[in-house]
Amino acid sequence: MNTQTKEKIYLAIIILLIGLSAQFYFTYRYQPAHQIEVFYNHDTELNKKLIQLTREADKFVYFAVYTFTRTDLKDALLAAKYRGLKVIGLTDRDQLKGIDLQRQIIDELKAAGIPVYQQDHLGIMHLKVLVTDKGYASGSYNWTAAATNLNDEVLEVGHDENIRQKVQNILEKLFAKYQPAS
Repeated sequence: MNTQTKEKIYLAIIILLIGLSAQFYFTYRYQPAHQIEVFYNHDTELNKKLIQLTREADKFVYFAVYTFTRTDLKDALLAAKYRGLKVIGLTDRDQLKGIDLQRQIIDELKAAGIPVYQQDHLGIMHLKVLVTDKGYASGSYNWTAAATNLNDEVLEVGHDENIRQKVQNILEKLFAKYQPAS
């Protein structure tokens, strides 16, 4: 093998290594596969984070929320349903009975074909969670004006696949538990 051929092989190996290094750097630096952020409601509009996550979904949007009176979040769920996504929810039975606006929102979701189940035990369904095929959000944030503007609330938004899958599994388990018999 002559010197010129060896130099071409070395150059090809160097270019390949540079390309693999760049791919490795991009994957771990810019891909949201492991991205987890925590937001505080007085610094960030938490409702917009939930809307963004809903808009980014391609297959499904699942949610469980204790108190739900924000119409912009209702509209985001309806838009997901109209885009052809599977949308399913869960709420607290007593909160649903006690808050007129929440009952109206849930009734509108149901009228659009979105199943929204209710817990049926003595405790409360106190989750505040949304999960899609691409990410999840969880925290203390109820979907209300007070939680958006007045209270001290946090919301974790992540794209870590292991955590996303665990949240999805929990919600699917609860949907099966509270789904009315047909």
